[in-house]
Amino acid sequence: MRNRGIEGTRRKFTSTVALVTSRLGDASNVMSAEWSLRVSIDPYLVAVFVGYERGSCSMIRESGEFGLNYCSEGQVMLAHIAGNRSISSGDDKWRMADFSTFQPSVIRAPMIEGCIMNLECRVVDEFRTGDHAAFIGSVVEGYHDPSRRPLVYHGGEYYALGERLARPPRER
Repeated sequence: MRNRGIEGTRRKFTSTVALVTSRLGDASNVMSAEWSLRVSIDPYLVAVFVGYERGSCSMIRESGEFGLNYCSEGQVMLAHIAGNRSISSGDDKWRMADFSTFQPSVIRAPMIEGCIMNLECRVVDEFRTGDHAAFIGSVVEGYHDPSRRPLVYHGGEYYALGERLARPPRER
């Protein structure tokens, strides 16, 4: 049954949950980002959208870099804490969720262990998208773990990716 109305559509998007990491001086932060995506293949560019009121926004802007860590299905607690706590309120999300990190190769922001994919990014552009800043990052290094499955977010809930569906035959 189709329901009419914009309000009902706001929670119908489905996305892979990402953890955005940033570092400025001695301070580092992690936040959940439902809104991230690849925007170019060549050059390899990604976008992450960060609310202006978030502590990560100024850290990314001032440092000129960020880590983009796509969660695996076992990282629900990490995603929940990173998305519901704030460095601006003095919360130590690193301690609260016991994040395991690894040292990046190019940038300074810590990278999250156990993800399906980790991208080290340098900011090449920023622009306003309503109530969020869009940071476009050039991917300068990447890591992936093909043995892990992505954590998916839909309708305000976390899900594991389901079974693979058969691809339709190619049209000739």
